[in-house]
Amino acid sequence: MLSKSERLLIFRFLFSKKSDGYVSIFAWFSIVGISLGVAAIIIVMSVMNGFRIDLTNRIIGLNSHLNIYSFDEIINKKQINALISNIDNSSFINHYKILESNGLIIKDNESKGVLIKGYDEYNSNHYLYSAIKSGSLINNPKNDIIIGDSLASQLGVSVGDKIKIAIPKTDKTILGNIPRFKTLDVVGVFDLGLYEYDSNLIFLSSTLVRKLLLYENDDYNKIEFFVEIPKEVDLLKNNIVNIISDLQLSLYSVSWKDTNQTLINALKVEKNVMFIILSLIILVASLNIISGLIIFVKEKKKDIGILKTMGMTNNSIIKIFFTIGISIGFIGSLTGLILGVIFTINIKKIQNVLENILGTKLFSEEIYYLSSLPSKISINEIIYVLFTAIAISIISTIFPALSSAKVDPIKSLRSE
Repeated sequence: MLSKSERLLIFRFLFSKKSDGYVSIFAWFSIVGISLGVAAIIIVMSVMNGFRIDLTNRIIGLNSHLNIYSFDEIINKKQINALISNIDNSSFINHYKILESNGLIIKDNESKGVLIKGYDEYNSNHYLYSAIKSGSLINNPKNDIIIGDSLASQLGVSVGDKIKIAIPKTDKTILGNIPRFKTLDVVGVFDLGLYEYDSNLIFLSSTLVRKLLLYENDDYNKIEFFVEIPKEVDLLKNNIVNIISDLQLSLYSVSWKDTNQTLINALKVEKNVMFIILSLIILVASLNIISGLIIFVKEKKKDIGILKTMGMTNNSIIKIFFTIGISIGFIGSLTGLILGVIFTINIKKIQNVLENILGTKLFSEEIYYLSSLPSKISINEIIYVLFTAIAISIISTIFPALSSAKVDPIKSLRSE
């Protein structure tokens, strides 16, 4: 505990008068340095959390949690019924039988390679339902198409326009084999919030895709499963793998973890590395405390000498300078935490203001995959950052505080 005299000296040294105002300047610079370091860590970590969570959720939502494919490229009705009937219905919340293929979409002189998805129906349970930006879902299964807003912008089309698609199947004619083409009506434009999909996906009815791919009725080439907890998709996968093996079906499974494991691991590594790099900012700021207190001790040798001659112990001297360093570290860390949280909460507004001032997009969706900058504050990470910053400040204060007790009062007063 600090005595009344010790508290008085701490306040006097920390908030010096203008005549010997070095301590105030040193304190302010140290506080600002630590505050900026802590705020930078919180902002970057929150943005990376938001980016990882948002990107993962969008990828999971679009690609389903578990996909079933056939080695023969066709999943017939018999295989589907055999598989579904042996799976515990409580292990998944929904499944879709779909047809999927690559294709080419053409408008006037513009063309773009796309991924074609064909579902039996599009209802309120389908992820596309809430993503329609303009127009509607498919009404005419024979001629309707839904495209992404980025793709529509690239091709210069909108709802009501006609567009042509070509698929990797050929028709035999007197001129030889030619690709299969179909002219369709654009009835809807969607925005899934992920540029990669908004610019490369189109949706048709399964009936139309089956006709274009020359599949028989009730044949598909993919089954999508959705589970309640995506992280536990391995339980369903293991169950399906066993069923496929027991029934000797020519099928195989791929989960969202298998497809995106490299990306998820890369984001985790990047987050850890970024935390280490940003921690160096706090470390550099803490050097201000070390150098500042060392210089401060030298400037206060006379005062320390007088205090010692008046009977103040070495422990009291150490406590005074130690408390000054900790106070600077605590105030700086707490201020940085508040600034970081406020900035993170309002990051989208700040982004919009900066974009309006600079007249350019700071975070292009073509580069960062997402159409807006996400953020997610983690209470555990904030507490971890706060304690790390305070711990670094405490360690930085130890040496200057101990050196203050080594001041010889006789030598310090004689030199004055």
